Amino acid sequence: MSTLTKILINPQRRQGRKLLANPQAMHAAVAASFPPDMDQESGRILWRLDEGAHHHSLYVVGPEKPTDHVIVEQAGWDTRPGQSVEYDRLLNSLTKGQRWIFELVANPTYSQANEGKRGKVKAHVSVEHQLEWLYRRAENAGFELAPRESDDVSDDERPRWSAEEETAIIERKTLDFRKGNGNRRVRIATARYRGTLEVKDPEAFRHTLTHGIGRARGYGCGLMTLARPMGS
Repeated sequence: MSTLTKILINPQRRQGRKLLANPQAMHAAVAASFPPDMDQESGRILWRLDEGAHHHSLYVVGPEKPTDHVIVEQAGWDTRPGQSVEYDRLLNSLTKGQRWIFELVANPTYSQANEGKRGKVKAHVSVEHQLEWLYRRAENAGFELAPRESDDVSDDERPRWSAEEETAIIERKTLDFRKGNGNRRVRIATARYRGTLEVKDPEAFRHTLTHGIGRARGYGCGLMTLARPMGS
């Protein structure tokens, strides 16, 4: 049974600050909330941090309900336990043509070929290329995004969308941290997307929501959350 869990992280606590500052530490804490023998064929562990004025919200999606009390006790508030909901209910309700407001933190990358050898993975750094990265992946991920002004679409397609529904990048960061106990540093370029999508292939879209999209999914990338549009 897939679940979506929300945990409030307290930046005033030492462990809270550690988890917020180091994606490797957060990765380990989230992974420890699930049993090691968990079957991840139906979905993998995904997480994302959303910043607030006085707290940070940690969202976790997994094929089972996490044991979240350890994170809460060490890095949250005792009076604010984690909140979990059954994710399957949303997944099973998805149908073609539905529209959702979405938010996604992703690691937009590309592979640079080198004389027939396996391409080296590099990060997209411009807003234009980061947006293009998501638009190119939308079809295989089971959804469609509002056309951009520069997109070549039919006269019938563009009026179906409003300017407010267009996807935008609202935040860009570079995560820089040490991996494990060694001196190896990891740098991950991230982009936070927000916009409106339309479901085109419900089965493919369910897979996107439970398995994530893009790279660095162990470090807070790839988890897409949905909200109903106003008035729906």
